[in-house]
Amino acid sequence: MSEDDTDTPSDDFDYVFDDKGELQVCDTCHGRRLLQRIRQINSQDGAFTALLKSVEKNLVTLVITEDDKGNELKYPKLQSDLGPAITALNESRTTRTLCDVILCVSDAKFHCHRAVLAASSPFFSTLLLGEFRERTDEKVRLNDVPPHIVSDLLDYFYTGSLHIRNSNVESLLHAASLFQLGSVVTACCRYLSRQLDSDNCFGILHFAEFYSCKTLVEEARAFAVDNFPDTVRTGEFELLSYDQVLFFLTDERCQWCKESVYEAVMKWTKADTTRREFLPALLRCADLRLMTEDYFKFNVKFDPLIKNDPECLDIIQEVEEDLFQQRTQRLPAEILVQVGGISGSEAAGHKPVKVPYMDCLGPWRCSHAILSDLPSSLVSKNCYLNVLAMDDDIYVLASMERCRAEDPREMQFWRYVSSGDLWLRLPDPLAFHQGQFGFVAAQGRLYAVGTNMTAEKAAECYESFSPRNNRWRKIAPVPHTAHKTVTSSCKGKVVVMGYWEGRHENFYVQTYDPSTDNWEHYDVESYHCGKPQYQSAVLGCKIYLMPLLGRRFSTCAFDTESRQFQKLPMPQQSHIHGGMTVVNGKIVLTGGSDYFKAYTCPVIELLDPDQGEWLDVGRQVEHLRRAHASVTIRDCGWIHEKLMKAMEENRKKYAELDDFVAGYELARTEGEDGLPAL
Repeated sequence: MSEDDTDTPSDDFDYVFDDKGELQVCDTCHGRRLLQRIRQINSQDGAFTALLKSVEKNLVTLVITEDDKGNELKYPKLQSDLGPAITALNESRTTRTLCDVILCVSDAKFHCHRAVLAASSPFFSTLLLGEFRERTDEKVRLNDVPPHIVSDLLDYFYTGSLHIRNSNVESLLHAASLFQLGSVVTACCRYLSRQLDSDNCFGILHFAEFYSCKTLVEEARAFAVDNFPDTVRTGEFELLSYDQVLFFLTDERCQWCKESVYEAVMKWTKADTTRREFLPALLRCADLRLMTEDYFKFNVKFDPLIKNDPECLDIIQEVEEDLFQQRTQRLPAEILVQVGGISGSEAAGHKPVKVPYMDCLGPWRCSHAILSDLPSSLVSKNCYLNVLAMDDDIYVLASMERCRAEDPREMQFWRYVSSGDLWLRLPDPLAFHQGQFGFVAAQGRLYAVGTNMTAEKAAECYESFSPRNNRWRKIAPVPHTAHKTVTSSCKGKVVVMGYWEGRHENFYVQTYDPSTDNWEHYDVESYHCGKPQYQSAVLGCKIYLMPLLGRRFSTCAFDTESRQFQKLPMPQQSHIHGGMTVVNGKIVLTGGSDYFKAYTCPVIELLDPDQGEWLDVGRQVEHLRRAHASVTIRDCGWIHEKLMKAMEENRKKYAELDDFVAGYELARTEGEDGLPAL
């Protein structure tokens, strides 16, 4: 009996989880349904007839009234409330009144009514009213079910209420399947779905498959896929069969990085020596070509199991050749990638929307193309993207705050493999980092620092991720709390800059050395009078900053060697919440909005540090955005082709614009485009 076989509408049931996580089930139409089924039973047995008369007696009320002449009138009236009749029926069970069958379960005996059992369960209907000896037996023995479960189910038969908890759910589901109680199976599956975690999801999956609970099977599989690294590490993954492992590896929902998939394959294979014959097939499913080269070199290539298998060695050689080809396909030119953000004006009558994709710009080719859609989970409401680029791949660490009470906060970590145009999910961080926080790369590791633009010295939100071993680890916290922080990577160190303990006259600089796991710190005079920074860009030993609000605060560069600020000219247009990155040794600004958030800036501006002035190098006609991240990667074959194709398409699309060149408009003189002169 599966949860999908019940003929009872789910809307007729109330499911309430209490503070302990236990489930109270109540059939709101139990009385009506039970009495209808009792009346449908075709039996001439004296006990059944007596029970039916007793029930109907409780359904009728004698009404006494008078006619127009004052004569007393008496007539029966059928009650709309079935509660008293059902209560009386249950009391007759407890007092053993009109009971015509005894269920014997181990040493326990339960006095019941055949009609109630038959009306509540197809199993009992066939057993007690069919052509079996139990039809006439006073005592009926039940095997393979414990007495306390039979007691719970009898209470459910007579009252329509059931209490499900850890101590009874497995036995209850077994008995419900045996007695063909679809509504109870459904309730048990709801309870087990609520209990899913990394430790038990594979056990619940096996249990659900055994009892053909299709919905619970899918929910357990989905949970295992969504939490794959954790379930492999702490769950019962090594107990799965080869076919089950293959199912998970080939499931289209499994978007986890190939490093995590490889670790699962090796854990399962090493759990039993007889499984080694499956290793080559599983490695091909793992698609090692999409690993980082460091992980492949230091963790896969020289594994003893792989080195001793000729077929596995062939796979390793193929992967090495493919990784080499990926390197050679890289082009020397750098391209700018815009990730996420918001499009549309915030002025009255406009509705801003999240940008669900990344696009790439080749500023010196005047080319633009949509690169890839973001994973759907990264476009949800209250999802903050923290973005960086390393080794020509793009990493996104997303902080999410959801409305679900059981899981209000979540983080997801993704890597975009630019050579393969593919998103892969990485292991989640150890701590929750809220909103926007420091996320930078230094010496081959990725660092998540602080939470919500704050670095608290007593917090636990400091950690680093190594693509080489696919693991997060804690790092030392900052020595002093800083607010309105901006985090950069400069000269192989992590630099956290912010206002010291809320005092805006000082700008606190804290530098983390990955080789020693230690922080150095000093303070300098504040440059922006307490204004928060949005993004930074690094060239050499200088960190270039722009204030989050207000054009009267100029851009600046902080020299980490001289520990001094250098004043820089402001861009020609407002780029509040714009994207900022370094392309070919130049600072590039894209998007952003004006001070009043009335429009999104289309101008792309470039700062050459040697020249010391901003240049208008073009304008985006489409896909304008703000509150986005800009990063730089090297061009590669397929991206280059996509940019060239987009150039041709846009040249035709905007042929009527004399000053349009392949995705951009050429720079205009100030005021020609109707934008406010700033």
